[in-house]
Amino acid sequence: MSEQAGWRIVPFKGLDGMVPGDVRLGEERAVLTARFSAAFGERLGEVRAFRKAAWQLGLSDQYVDGGLILHYDDRDRLIYIELFEPAPVVHNDVPLLGRPYGDVLHDLRRAGEHVVEDTDGCDLPDAGFNLSASDADEPVTCVGVYVRSPANSVLGMSDEDEVEPITDHHLVSNEGTELVRLGQTKQELRRLLGPAMQSRPEYGGETQDWHFDHGLILGYDASDRLVSLAIGFVGVTGTARFRGVRLLDRPYAEVVADLASQNVRVEPGELIGRVPDHGFSLLLHGDQNPAMPVAAVIFT
Repeated sequence: MSEQAGWRIVPFKGLDGMVPGDVRLGEERAVLTARFSAAFGERLGEVRAFRKAAWQLGLSDQYVDGGLILHYDDRDRLIYIELFEPAPVVHNDVPLLGRPYGDVLHDLRRAGEHVVEDTDGCDLPDAGFNLSASDADEPVTCVGVYVRSPANSVLGMSDEDEVEPITDHHLVSNEGTELVRLGQTKQELRRLLGPAMQSRPEYGGETQDWHFDHGLILGYDASDRLVSLAIGFVGVTGTARFRGVRLLDRPYAEVVADLASQNVRVEPGELIGRVPDHGFSLLLHGDQNPAMPVAAVIFT
């Protein structure tokens, strides 16, 4: 992707570029993939597909040589763009990468931009992008282009009483787990599970509760009914089981074989194994091969 002439941020819409053309938030993954392939052919370089978070259905494509990562939602629509060196990207004629963070901030403010700083960089909420940086004298490490700012996603902790962690979840076909079922209300689940880190997800629901000790990420609709249930443990040991088969942190091929022995069909996909007869999926975090462990289980 060395022929790329540069990107210009279009607030809340995406990027304008000479090669391979504009990139718009909301575009479909297949369309963008075809556009990049047609523009660069073999010169495109390595493209890595991965999952930004183990429990997210949406995939991300990293264009290694071009310093570009495109993040998609569960319907393969572009929702977030990250740019790194060597990608040349500007806003309001201010170059954003390859320069000290302090200099970039100075130029953006001089151009009249509203800048909100935090410990990891800054957000430009009126321009639809953020900058990641560790120090004023160090270069900007990443530019993120968005429709909705990630800085506004965390809502804080709820105030329920603590409960004992649940670390062994038994799945119920097409419903969820023995204790947590799709369709339940946020209020009743908080009474059961205790306090949660509240957030606004990038996609898939109106709000989201993170119950870290239980390894649960719960997505709710506008009426606070549960519409997605993900099980994935970070920093806590736990698992999920279906018909006695342990699903998490085991090689994908072993899990599929054990499920087949229980007459459970798994349909392979890109970084995913779908279990259509029972309403859940097995998610892989990185490059798919039979030795990769199952990182999360999700009902939607």
